[in-house]
Amino acid sequence: MIPETLYAQSEGADIAYRVLGEGPRDIVLSMGFISHLDLYWELPENVEFLEHLTDLGRVIIFDKRGTGLSDRDLSGASPERWCDDLIAVMDACQSSTAVVMGWLDAGSLSLLAAALHPDRVAAVIAGESLAVGHRDRSYPFGPDPRMLRMALAAIRSGGWGRGMAVKLVAPDFAASPRHLTWLKRLESMSATPRAAARLLQMTADLDLRPYLERITAPVLLLHDVEMQRLATLESMQWLADHLPNATLRLVRGERPMTTLLPFHDVTAEIEQFLGAYRPSQSGQREVATILITDVVGSTEAAARTGDAGFRYARDAHFAAVRRSLARFGGREIKTMGDGFLVSFPVPSAALRCAAEVVGDAEAIGLTIRAGVHSGEVLRQGDDLVGIAIHVAARVSAAAQASEILFTDTVRTLVLGASLNYEPVGSTTLKGVPGEWELFRLTAKDTTRSTPPG
Repeated sequence: MIPETLYAQSEGADIAYRVLGEGPRDIVLSMGFISHLDLYWELPENVEFLEHLTDLGRVIIFDKRGTGLSDRDLSGASPERWCDDLIAVMDACQSSTAVVMGWLDAGSLSLLAAALHPDRVAAVIAGESLAVGHRDRSYPFGPDPRMLRMALAAIRSGGWGRGMAVKLVAPDFAASPRHLTWLKRLESMSATPRAAARLLQMTADLDLRPYLERITAPVLLLHDVEMQRLATLESMQWLADHLPNATLRLVRGERPMTTLLPFHDVTAEIEQFLGAYRPSQSGQREVATILITDVVGSTEAAARTGDAGFRYARDAHFAAVRRSLARFGGREIKTMGDGFLVSFPVPSAALRCAAEVVGDAEAIGLTIRAGVHSGEVLRQGDDLVGIAIHVAARVSAAAQASEILFTDTVRTLVLGASLNYEPVGSTTLKGVPGEWELFRLTAKDTTRSTPPG
């Protein structure tokens, strides 16, 4: 589901941004050179990367001034102004501090933001980023001046919108018709030729050397050893050596042009850097239906029956839930207070199980609410993570006493399953982008129906 586009006000400009997921930290993703939020979602690899990031926190992604859905006026643009725009987006999201991330010039600008706004940038992740956008006597690692002149000439003479940029820096990537078609559209829709030339020149003029000692936040530098046309190993090592608190990690690309499309090894390095590393052998993506239950009014029930009485009722409820899970093929992931987080391979089984759980709870004097959603999750050992879990939790929280709510995704999957339900309407779910259509399982359903299989 594509999140809605929002706008932050920054020094007279509208900066377009989107927010995905929620979690223990904010991650602000800046895109390099040119960008377009709508087009970014058209490439599955990009969406996959964002889904990985939402396992680590709330992700904020934006088009910088001059590109994409943000204001195209570059008359007041500068590296410092771009950093101010980033902070304005954070302010609009009520984000006090964030991990700032970017590839290419966006990584360099992320480092500059850490120097100019040290109280707002908790850490920086920069991939294939240069300290200086050009080559001089004290910095021999910048791009070849001839390549820059060729690129600017090609942009100005009709090469823009034809995938010219990627053909110069990543010919293997341009060899893929699907990727090349997408990149051609990205060029033509993100900026005009005149704006693209100016953006490239501004990137070439960028010089971080006066700011490096002021960057005290921890920095993760990422370099794909297969990519040497942009940043080189020598340039990345020089940058690491001149930052007070930097770590350089070398990766080997599984697909071409990883500077635009980060791959699994990159996300593993990011997870490790942020202290949330999960070994790859324990991580497996799968589609599951998530059921989350909760006892309504547990405090009042304990006051009414006494702590001991409520504990006996809760234990009986837990035993009943586990019997239902065995009947309907559910897998208990964990208990959360008085509720359960459960996964099912079949969504109809999740709804029938939820109905049975609600009915059994009423028989022992407890009231239950439940939420159900189907989506992709990441299995880490005995645990599940992913935005589908957050959606199910928010749907459960929206339910009333003895109510079972589920998303339109689940409704589509259970068509023809002889379940009775009614629409509730659309709503927003806290921390989850967009409007969600919810449905209510009705009492007409036979809760003691035969389990699947």
